[in-house]
Amino acid sequence: MKASDLKKKYIEFFKSKNHKEIRNASLIPENDSTVLFTTAGMHPLVPYLLGQKHPSGKRLVNAQKCLRTGDIEEVGDNIHLTLFEMLGNWSLGDYWKEDAIKFSFEFLTSKKYLGFDIDRLAVTVFKGDKDSSKDSESAKVWLELGIPASKIAYLGKKDNWWGPAGETGPCGPDTEMFYWNSSVKVPSKFDVNDSRWVEIWNDVFMQYNKDKRVILVDGMHCLYDKNFKLKKDLLEAINNLNTHTMLVVNGFREKGRKLVKKNSLGQDTNWEAFSLEEEGIKKDNPEYFRILLKRFNLSPEEAIYFDHDKKNVETAKRLGILSKQYTNTISIKKFIKDNLWVFIQLKQKNVDTGFGYERVFSILEGVESIYESSLFKPIIKKIKELCKTFDEKSIRVIADHLRAAVFILNERIVPSNVEQGYVLRRLIRMAIRRGKLVGIRDGFCSKVAKEVIKINKKDYPSLEKHKEFILKELDLEEERFDKMITSGLKVFDKLSKNGKISGKDTFLLFQSYGFPLEMTVELGNEKKITVDEKGYEKEFKKHQKLSRTVAKGKFASGLADKSLETVKLHTVAHLLLAALNKVLKVDIMQKGSNINVERLRFDFNFDRKLTDEEVSEVEELVNSKISQGIDVKCSEMSVSEAKKIGAHGEFESKYGEKVYVYSIGGFSKEICSGPHVKNTSELGKFKIIKQKSVGSGVRRIKAVLV
Repeated sequence: MKASDLKKKYIEFFKSKNHKEIRNASLIPENDSTVLFTTAGMHPLVPYLLGQKHPSGKRLVNAQKCLRTGDIEEVGDNIHLTLFEMLGNWSLGDYWKEDAIKFSFEFLTSKKYLGFDIDRLAVTVFKGDKDSSKDSESAKVWLELGIPASKIAYLGKKDNWWGPAGETGPCGPDTEMFYWNSSVKVPSKFDVNDSRWVEIWNDVFMQYNKDKRVILVDGMHCLYDKNFKLKKDLLEAINNLNTHTMLVVNGFREKGRKLVKKNSLGQDTNWEAFSLEEEGIKKDNPEYFRILLKRFNLSPEEAIYFDHDKKNVETAKRLGILSKQYTNTISIKKFIKDNLWVFIQLKQKNVDTGFGYERVFSILEGVESIYESSLFKPIIKKIKELCKTFDEKSIRVIADHLRAAVFILNERIVPSNVEQGYVLRRLIRMAIRRGKLVGIRDGFCSKVAKEVIKINKKDYPSLEKHKEFILKELDLEEERFDKMITSGLKVFDKLSKNGKISGKDTFLLFQSYGFPLEMTVELGNEKKITVDEKGYEKEFKKHQKLSRTVAKGKFASGLADKSLETVKLHTVAHLLLAALNKVLKVDIMQKGSNINVERLRFDFNFDRKLTDEEVSEVEELVNSKISQGIDVKCSEMSVSEAKKIGAHGEFESKYGEKVYVYSIGGFSKEICSGPHVKNTSELGKFKIIKQKSVGSGVRRIKAVLV
């Protein structure tokens, strides 16, 4: 099979297995405040993985562009990219492990499709741990298909467990497929540490929902000493772990009710104080714990119960609740940390697969590196034409980072110091740094970007449409960065007056002025100045550690918060879009949103600041629709029907045959996957608190419900 046919053949194969093709979603996640970019093919499908019905059915297939920065240090080897395409097939509560594995095996080995030699294939499966048993079921299927035991490796969670995308959500064991991509004879035994074994496909079996246990603290004795002073160790232990916490207090006094609303630092907590005893439910009631769990809609395994009374703790344990007697001597923090997470079997078990498009493409073209394939050759060639010296790693990094930057710019994101714009800026500037290392002095980013657009415009026509914008923003950012480097040279002269530059100052030049270590060392050699390279490495490692910590939260993909507050603000976003169109009298489209429990952030196309009168008019219009108590209705229809009724949607993107359209009276109609409130009367009062520009022709509104 020709590499150029790979995407088409993959889609065709799964269509023959009764899968429906769905659209390639935006790189910017919709309605998800926990993540900056779409990092996996499953990301846009999270609501459906959790049980919501998908308009295209239970079997789905697509190609999805993704962006990850977690492996950025490995970019430039044979297989790692920042931006990549993932081909995927999904079963939403339909087929399970055996069918998923057999589908994968057939596509890989059938002469009609890839025709891979079975001797060049190896697999890994989950070896099991305290959360889930060994995946013998998958191993059995592989053995039956002809994969020998010597080429099946059993690995732990680090390697063979996928998800959740964020801290919580759908997850489960996976089985991964590897291909021996080398001219050297295939070894008889699979060595997962041999880089010539290239991972090409991953079948994830989402059978669990990972969540934080709810902390139930029972009794005033746990919280206060005899002088009614708060026990700070317990409060800090629970609050600092950012748990989903409910505080159950029996017999509290009014003073106590107020005190427990703040932690020991005076900060608001996520605790809820109430009394079962005030409702006439005593601890000697045999149904006490069942009533307690029912109150919070919990199963026994979803809670951790603390009490000073050993008898109550033992009763709770007999019901299957993880329990601990609270005394001043036990380490509450360690106990919660060790037992915080719980894995609950999902009622709807899903299959989520990821097939590495660029990796398999390069295998089909007979090359051992993604960067040697025709997906990258013209880009690499252009960079080499501009180089004065040759460094393969630098050339590959430039190609990767500018390719990713082009696709981010195609989403109308511009370089900035926050969120997606920050990632974009770092990618462009890291590419420029690498360019300077190989002797590229003049502006070059837009020259390389033209090759990226040329290669990808057939699959992504919007790249050609937005070409002028993309090239302009790259030129502007390169100009800004060149000015910064000029400033950095002045700082270098100041820092080097004593004949040496410390590790901390060397890192300052890197972090604040874009000087790679090599550039600083080169300047030092020219001026006979000592550069503390070891000190720099120490500072750099500290920075990496901090970056990884941040990445786990802000840059990791994950589930949107589906709390009532975020659901309300999601519905308000629909009203806001409709109101902006009505008031501004131009075709306003949503360019991004970020919703958390406190506020809505909404980006849209508009080239000037809204006047005070326009802001007031938008607020009044939204609030009038809220006060009218309009039902929010969901309808399933075809894309053509959605267009016909005037529903808002990114019709440049490819939707499946069926979509959901949420309507709020005749005022708002949008293609959306939800969730929403049932009636606008649930929303409260809408207020715009801030507006600003976030790029050329894009404005941002921040709003709240009060």
